[in-house]
Amino acid sequence: MQEKFETAAERVRPRILALAKKFAGAVRLDADPEDIVQETLLRLWKAMGDGNVVNADAWAVTAVKNLCVSLYRKARNHTRVSALADAIPGGDAASAPLEAREGADRVQAALEQIPSGTRKLLSLKAAGLSLDQIASITGRPKGSVKSSISIARKQIMQILNNG
Repeated sequence: MQEKFETAAERVRPRILALAKKFAGAVRLDADPEDIVQETLLRLWKAMGDGNVVNADAWAVTAVKNLCVSLYRKARNHTRVSALADAIPGGDAASAPLEAREGADRVQAALEQIPSGTRKLLSLKAAGLSLDQIASITGRPKGSVKSSISIARKQIMQILNNG
């Protein structure tokens, strides 16, 4: 297995490094392409050990694309969640400039228009908890938590855009 992985890794590494660099450059991703490649190769090694890989080249290319998209979405969602987190009570809005405080007030007003249970889900997500952790805390299925958070974000954006 070790020799088979090393051969596959040597063969596929240049291709997935080029993909990672291209993606990171295109979307201005902060992640280092070398880290993306290392994570992909680690996942390939685990998958090959489990016997789940038929074509290592195709598997690695798909895995690096999926990892890049995941990192991009995580960075994009982090920006959105940070904006919501700033508006959740307990933040230090008093030291923010006037425009930021007004924006935070608008977001806070939008948050007050959604159900309290949904606000709780948003605050847990803004605190950095994963969907699995939130589902465990609330006793709701992970899919329900994900759906509720997504709907709440859309409602808040609609309220902000209309107000």
